[in-house]
Amino acid sequence: MAQFYLLSVMANIIAGLTLAGDYLGQKFAFLASFRNLRENRTAQIVIGIATAAIGVITFLVRAPGDTVPVVGDLLPSLGAVVVGITLLVESFRAQVENRGPQAEKVSRALLTYRVPVGIAGACVGLLHFLFPAAVIL
Repeated sequence: MAQFYLLSVMANIIAGLTLAGDYLGQKFAFLASFRNLRENRTAQIVIGIATAAIGVITFLVRAPGDTVPVVGDLLPSLGAVVVGITLLVESFRAQVENRGPQAEKVSRALLTYRVPVGIAGACVGLLHFLFPAAVIL
């Protein structure tokens, strides 16, 4: 459905720019507003949950023009799930006081690559918008 296609594109771009907001805000002045989203915990949670949910839903619903039912939106769906989970881990990491070694290891593994994951998510969303009929995009 076209609605899920648009949601997938927008969620990937917004969540990706939110994750990489501090880095991109230093490089490009017009992206500095995404730094404020990254610092706002409520915005992180809402964007993270919405992006991860949209990623799961787009596994099930095909985008318009898809000829392959299973693999059609694989990259945008996986990207949305990864970017959404990374946003959620980042927002909840600061609130948990008694973190065990496993939680710290997972947090460190995900948040070490926060900026590249955010840039990749935004790029996947943009490519998905520009090439809607591509098989994996």
